[in-house]
Amino acid sequence: MSKKNKKVLRKKSQLQGYIEAILFAFVVAFPIKAYVFQNFMIPSPSMESTLLVGDYLVGNRLKYFVTEPDREDIVMFYNPEDPEYPQPPEDYIRLVGPLYWDKAKFFFKWHQKKYFVKRVIGLPGDEVEIKDRRVYVNGGLFQHDYEQYVDPHGYNNVPITWNNHGAVNDINYGDYEGKLEGERDNFGPVIVPKGHYFVMGDNRDLSSDSRFWGFLDRRAITGSPFIIFFSSGKEPIKNIKYYYQERPKKIRWKRFMKLIK
Repeated sequence: MSKKNKKVLRKKSQLQGYIEAILFAFVVAFPIKAYVFQNFMIPSPSMESTLLVGDYLVGNRLKYFVTEPDREDIVMFYNPEDPEYPQPPEDYIRLVGPLYWDKAKFFFKWHQKKYFVKRVIGLPGDEVEIKDRRVYVNGGLFQHDYEQYVDPHGYNNVPITWNNHGAVNDINYGDYEGKLEGERDNFGPVIVPKGHYFVMGDNRDLSSDSRFWGFLDRRAITGSPFIIFFSSGKEPIKNIKYYYQERPKKIRWKRFMKLIK
């Protein structure tokens, strides 16, 4: 065999390797990412000190295939306010799941709503009420060792109304059928409807949750985070003043491979 033919065969072998790698990504890696596991990073302090800004998590997308979320479960779900499709939608072609083809750049684009992570407080049929920041479920105080309050001052008691379809006024609150008025620290009581959940962040003073944008639809829940595989960031917020202060970042070695509870 001539040197020229050997060179052609070698090029074909390299091309075959690229094709096999791409096929593997679509046939194996993509289904695993889309339907089994999901990795993401915590961007806000709403779940401190359970989950910190800069925690990188692996989520289990199979957990609620055969079971239902239970009270105190930490659930992950897509931000209901994010657009369903990349914008502007006419510039993209949907291929499969969250994979799109960018017609302008002539390349693939992965688009999906950003994840929220909150804790389940109220189950379908539960009555949820908040009095002076304390949460009550079915008339009993719902208090544990994971919630925290960092704002030493109460909210300004601005009356709000909101519904299940989103915020209806300028301060991003809503109402349940137009009948509820409340705010961050005093809210309800409301009855969680069938097929929905009432969720809150553990950092109660700095969380956008069911108090603001309504009940969480069961169909929006995609799974539950189960392990922190990497963590790097600032010290958690102990007081509302820390939220506005510059704090040094560092790698949190003790949080590596930490199971989430």
